[in-house]
Amino acid sequence: MWLASLSPKFLVGQLKRSADFSGAQIIRIPSYGFGNWDSETQGKPLAKDNEKIVMRLHAGAFVVGTAHPEYISANISRQLLKYGSGIINRTLSVEYRLSSSAPFPVSSPFPCALIDALSGYVHLIHELGFKPGNIIVAGDSAGGNLALALVRYIRDSPQLGLGMPGGMLLFSPWCDPIGTHTALANSRNESDIGVDYITPETNPPTSSSLGVYAVQAFLGNMSREVAAKDPYIGPASLGLEPLVIDGLFTGFPPTYMLCGEAEALIDEIRTLKQRMLKVMLEGEFVYDEVVDAVHDFVVFPFWEPEGSEAFQRVLAWMDQL
Repeated sequence: MWLASLSPKFLVGQLKRSADFSGAQIIRIPSYGFGNWDSETQGKPLAKDNEKIVMRLHAGAFVVGTAHPEYISANISRQLLKYGSGIINRTLSVEYRLSSSAPFPVSSPFPCALIDALSGYVHLIHELGFKPGNIIVAGDSAGGNLALALVRYIRDSPQLGLGMPGGMLLFSPWCDPIGTHTALANSRNESDIGVDYITPETNPPTSSSLGVYAVQAFLGNMSREVAAKDPYIGPASLGLEPLVIDGLFTGFPPTYMLCGEAEALIDEIRTLKQRMLKVMLEGEFVYDEVVDAVHDFVVFPFWEPEGSEAFQRVLAWMDQL
C-alpha cells in the first residue's frame, strides 16, 4: 500500500538541516502490510479501538533489502503475528529508500531513510487513526538504527505534536556504523567475523567489506568525523560528546533489545545498552542477549528453539505496554 505524501512541515530542526545538507527530498513511498488488513477500505484500514500495531523497518545496512514479504527480515513480522494473537493483529513494513555510492550512482544518503520512516509513522497516526501510544516502532540491524533515529526525532520535535510511540523493539541494532568500536583492544567486531555471517567495518577498513561500502553510501557527503559525533547516525558511537551522551535517551519509550552473544556488533550493542540504562528506569528497558546466537538471528526460521522462545518473550513484554 502507498503511504500518504509527507508534508514538508514535518521536517524541522536537525532533520531539516540534514536534508538541506544532503539534498534529500520528500517522496511518496510504498509499504507492506502483514496480518489482518481490510482490503475493502480502499487502502485505509482504520485503527480499531485501542489497537496496537508494529511499524517495522527492515535490515540491510541501508544499501540492500526490502520491506517486501519475500525478504528475509519479513520473518520478524510473521513471527510477531504468530505469537501475538490477541496482542497485535497486523504490522506495517516501510519501504524506505536505500543508499548507493560509487561504483553505482550516488543516491539517497542520510537522512532519506529517516524521512521515509517518518512518513510511515505519520501515516499510521493521521491517515489510519492509530494513537501514538499504540504504535511499537521496530527494526532489525540497520532498521534498528533507523528506529532509534526516528524515535529520537519525535522526542526532539515536540512541536510536531506527533506523540511518542508506545514502545520500541530493537533486533541487533547497528548503532555504531562508523565503527568506533573496532579500535578497541580485543574488539569483538573483528574476532567474531569468523563466527558471524556479516562483514562490518574492519580495522583498518578494507574495500571488500560490505560495511565500508554501506557507510560510504549512507553518509553521502557527510564526513566520518562529523558522523561519529551525530547521535542520529550512531547512538553508540564512542565519538559522541559527554554532554550528548548524558541526555541521549531521556524521554524514550519502553524498549526491548534482542541480540546475539556471538554477533560481530556485540560491543556497540552493549555500549548502547549501558547508555540506555543510564536514564531508563527499571522495567522501561529490557536487554535480551541470547548465548551463541549470531547477528539478527530471529530472521532465520531454522534458528530454533531460540527464535521462537525469543519471540514469546518479546510478545509477553509487548502485552504489558
